Amino acid sequence: MRNVLLLTMLVTVFVSLLNPIARGDGVGEQPWSVGYAEADITPAPGQVQMSGFGRERYAQGALAPLLTQIVVLRDGEHDTGVLIMADILDFDRVMVEAIRRAIKRKHNIPPENIMLAASHTHWGPAVRFRMSFSLGAPNVWYMGLLEEKILASVDAAFENLSPAIIDYGWIDFRGIGCNRRLPVDGKITWDPYKEGSFDGHTPIFRMKRAAKPQQLLVVGHACHPTSSGPIQKWSPDYPGAMRDYLARKLSGTKAVFVQGCGGDAKIVHKDPETGKLVFSAHPERAKAAGEKLAMVVLTHLEAGRMVPLGGQLACSLVTGQISYGERWSREEIERLAYPEPTKSGQRRTWLTWTARQSLALPDYSQSFRYDVQVWKLGNRLMVFGMEGEICSPWGPMLRAMAPTEQAMVIGYANSTSSYIPDKRIVQEGGYEGLSSQHAYFLPAPFTENIDYEIKQIVTRAINAVK
Repeated sequence: MRNVLLLTMLVTVFVSLLNPIARGDGVGEQPWSVGYAEADITPAPGQVQMSGFGRERYAQGALAPLLTQIVVLRDGEHDTGVLIMADILDFDRVMVEAIRRAIKRKHNIPPENIMLAASHTHWGPAVRFRMSFSLGAPNVWYMGLLEEKILASVDAAFENLSPAIIDYGWIDFRGIGCNRRLPVDGKITWDPYKEGSFDGHTPIFRMKRAAKPQQLLVVGHACHPTSSGPIQKWSPDYPGAMRDYLARKLSGTKAVFVQGCGGDAKIVHKDPETGKLVFSAHPERAKAAGEKLAMVVLTHLEAGRMVPLGGQLACSLVTGQISYGERWSREEIERLAYPEPTKSGQRRTWLTWTARQSLALPDYSQSFRYDVQVWKLGNRLMVFGMEGEICSPWGPMLRAMAPTEQAMVIGYANSTSSYIPDKRIVQEGGYEGLSSQHAYFLPAPFTENIDYEIKQIVTRAINAVK
């Protein structure tokens, strides 16, 4: 009996140490409970194509395991948010809907409180219906298995709920990536562009808990995970290296990566022979980039520049529409679908199969559906969940719209059905502003009204959490 009483006293003391209200040094708001779980989602060799590049790819083993990681946040009033991260290129809207419905049925959590975030690794499995199959055709049986593992992990995270304190910080880090839209003779090419737009905002969301793992770190960065090169193995790329490094250096810690506004950014390094900036394309380069990111996170944590978060969790999810410009004609699509032979033979590229997929499954929609999700933690932090391969100019634009002291953006959130450029990128064209829309086989490019239209949807989402 004395042992039981002693154990109870120790738990009470530990929880009181975690509770900023009991310590008297917090923000005077409600405490949190946080749950965590993870699962290995690495496919078997040959089970499903890899997704991310316009060529046929099958993994022969894994360089590192792919994960799904779940973080459950619950405030003092029992309002609950579920963050689901997965090492995949992106989520499909129908999968997002299926997962949200299942969580609603079992845990009574509304859709706006459930946010899914893809790491966007280009060495993960194809799991999307609305994507050019030339970039990786999905296997519905693996998609079903992925859903089951995510939902089982959500259940485990709820069972793992534990009293916690949460704080937040950020750094402006530009040490591993840069813009990839290099202007040459009035055209946009694909090369490192150090002077181009890049969103260095790197958020750090820390949770200290009574249960194991005793510390969770959600770290964001806005840059494509395309740095592992021509390997035929599953890999989380630099986000996985970042997670592993933080776990090694910080006892009892799990790290979770979320993408930012990095649709137009890639990992780069200086070529040791030429001294020029080049795109990284080797597993060791990916590892080095991830570890460099982890090191600056550690430096920031050691400096103690974090803001405590209390208060209640408020969530919203708003649907809007983005206008299409002039639709691509049938003749244009057929020209891509049936290219003229060259002297060396038939000239078929990923665009050939994208165009044929568009002919087989034509899109007659008049505008593009776009959802914006907002989470507000007390009066200090607003989290934007933005769909699509959202480009770097959106980072500062969105943070400036937030009514809170701090704000962060999670890109590639929920469904990813297109690149999301801003007005300038639409005007300039190039891959992110024009030709990428073929990869997602949209019926037309976006217009120069895109900034106004997205900001209207964001404003509605912000107003819905007040």
